[in-house]
Amino acid sequence: MKKIAIDEPARLERFVKSFGASHSEDFKGLVLKLVESGQSLESVSAISGVSLRTLYDWVKDWNEKKRLAQTTNRGKAGEPKRA
Repeated sequence: MKKIAIDEPARLERFVKSFGASHSEDFKGLVLKLVESGQSLESVSAISGVSLRTLYDWVKDWNEKKRLAQTTNRGKAGEPKRA
């Protein structure tokens, strides 16, 4: 997959920070989406104002929730498996 750069990093930074420091679920989702898109954790930290430690925690929590959801979905007999 080709890595692309953000054309207007300062504008993106202002947009992300406009969500505020409350770290709402929407804000976390937006930040995790930046990580998923291939941005480095250092870059996402600089853009969002979220510390690297917090980013590592959020990624770890997300991966754990995803793993648990997959385990739960596989364990229900008679129900289709979800992707």
